Amino acid sequence: MDTAALLLTEVVANAVRHADGAVIEVALARDPALGAITGAVFDGTTDMGSGTRSGGAPSDEMESGRGLDLLEALAASWGVATVGDRGKWVWFRLAGA
Repeated sequence: MDTAALLLTEVVANAVRHADGAVIEVALARDPALGAITGAVFDGTTDMGSGTRSGGAPSDEMESGRGLDLLEALAASWGVATVGDRGKWVWFRLAGA
């Protein structure tokens, strides 16, 4: 559960920092049959913006830009699903959690 909390915190922080609009939606679900956890955050921006990945090994001086690298390293899978021009869901799945 610690990994799920960390990743959910990261995607929520990204939405709060970078998204347009005043509302974000957060979803978290656990599939007991698979033991998988899926987390997702919806925001009102359809693109991921520029500079969303650190592009290699993060330096100690970086103050931001590690959230999607954490998703890549810790999640079984993750992605972005746009909802027309209304916004996007950024989601991740943890297997066997």
